[in-house]
Amino acid sequence: MMTGISDNLFDKIKSHSSTVIFLLALTLIVSFITYNCFQIQLSIGPVWDTYDFMANAALMAGKGVGYFDLLRPPFLSFLTAIYYSVDGLALWPIAAIDCVIFVLGVIGLYLLLKLRFDDLTSFLGSLIFATLPIILTYVGAGFTDNPSVCIAIWAMLFTVLAVKKDSRLFYLSFPLAMISFLTRFSMALLIFPIFLYLLINWEKIKGLKYVRDILIGIVISFALLIPVFMFYAQFGSPIYPFLDFFGSSSGASAAGGMHFAYNTDFFYFVKLLPYLIGPESIGVLFIFLLGMILYLFNRFRNKTNSNGVNNGKIHKLMENKGKIIAILVVLVIFVLTIQKIHYLMSETLFFLLCYLFYDWIKVLESKDLDLDFLFLSWGMTFFLFHSIYIIKDYRYFVGMAPSTVYFLMRGFFWAVSQFGFKFKGHNITQLAMASFLIILVLFSTLSSFSGIHEANIELQTLNGDIITASDWFVQYDPEYKNKVIYSDFWPYSGWYLRMNISKMPIFRDGEVLYCGAKDYNFTQQDIIAYNSELESHNAEYYFSMRKGLNFDNYKPIKQFGSVTLYKRD
Repeated sequence: MMTGISDNLFDKIKSHSSTVIFLLALTLIVSFITYNCFQIQLSIGPVWDTYDFMANAALMAGKGVGYFDLLRPPFLSFLTAIYYSVDGLALWPIAAIDCVIFVLGVIGLYLLLKLRFDDLTSFLGSLIFATLPIILTYVGAGFTDNPSVCIAIWAMLFTVLAVKKDSRLFYLSFPLAMISFLTRFSMALLIFPIFLYLLINWEKIKGLKYVRDILIGIVISFALLIPVFMFYAQFGSPIYPFLDFFGSSSGASAAGGMHFAYNTDFFYFVKLLPYLIGPESIGVLFIFLLGMILYLFNRFRNKTNSNGVNNGKIHKLMENKGKIIAILVVLVIFVLTIQKIHYLMSETLFFLLCYLFYDWIKVLESKDLDLDFLFLSWGMTFFLFHSIYIIKDYRYFVGMAPSTVYFLMRGFFWAVSQFGFKFKGHNITQLAMASFLIILVLFSTLSSFSGIHEANIELQTLNGDIITASDWFVQYDPEYKNKVIYSDFWPYSGWYLRMNISKMPIFRDGEVLYCGAKDYNFTQQDIIAYNSELESHNAEYYFSMRKGLNFDNYKPIKQFGSVTLYKRD
């Protein structure tokens, strides 16, 4: 009897040791990758959005630079403001915070995958996620895409553990989901996968203790909004930034389609998928294809039917005609109305479709089916939103990345199980294929560092030109803060000149944009509009990166690479 207990204890210790070793290796590798990304981003310099977040952080720290944009989500700025409040304003803190959240997010994904897979598969999946081309490009950039998803990963992890282990973890899961939302407003859509997971596990959590802890978690999450509302209330409406986001994402036209990211193609992300997931993920798909071929070959060779139990379950599935009809009706409505109704209606229809489908096939008693539906809902929720939303950018795929990796590992884990090469209970095929993919990931990542830098040379040059122009301008006109100054890149200029800079719109074919246009081939009407904007606001200076402008009363006084400084005659 004692021997059995000792063996069981040894197995548990051995299992946990394996998890610790894989987790430690993952943390070290990802930390090394992240450090290199951090150094690259510092050499390139911040991007437009990052300057906005830093300006808001300075405002929160009581060291405002004069410019801010409170339409941006506050959490990343809040964390940066903590550093600013104890030290001076700098560029690196927001990049460092981005990197720390990223490493923690990868660790969280490993633990989340570990609920479904073994250590090796979870390690491989987490490493692939961390090195997806679209993920790697923005590590340390100070954008909200990676941090919001990494925080969402922990929200999902604690949601699953709250259902399966301890309901008090809802005290963490809902607040983390709220923090993810405050990091990037579109993460409000996490409500769909979270509540689907709760609904399909309702039989487990319908007790008073679970309901109480869910309500407490929700109350704590909404309590986090109180300081946010108080901060925004100082500058007008406490809910204006939230309303502005949900209004702008409703599907209105983007300046007549002149915006560079305007794209109505619903399959935009599907077409870009090979570039977004990278060669390593395509390798996983290839392994899955091999597994599928082997599976079909064995089925054909053996010509064995499913056992009676499976036949009984399938028969039970097919005889439930009411559920089948309900699923088909919702599916038809969902497909026919995509892009024709508000995206929230499409999200709701897909939520209903997922629940009905789960309720139909749960009789199969497939292992961890609830996790499959959690990740399916998670990925599709953001796919639907960004595919319907008319402004598209390839980095929006980041919100779909955890689910993509989960199903890649689902396919990988199943595929290697089809091969019979085992030694002392270990799947040699899995070990060999996973090792090959891990080596491929590492070599590919190391070679991509120079590519990330080279792809951002223009941004690095622009940052250098603006810094040079700002330094020269401060010496040229010491009284500049008392004058009206326009800039094409007002977040940059506002940060370096430490003042509120007037925003120069982009005038194209009678349209007005405040972000990049598809092209800058200005017509005479556009040039007149630029003249009118400056003269009607009595502007003294204008920092411009537009070529082909010809002003009546403003002359270029200095050129700094791609930046031209105009002064009123």
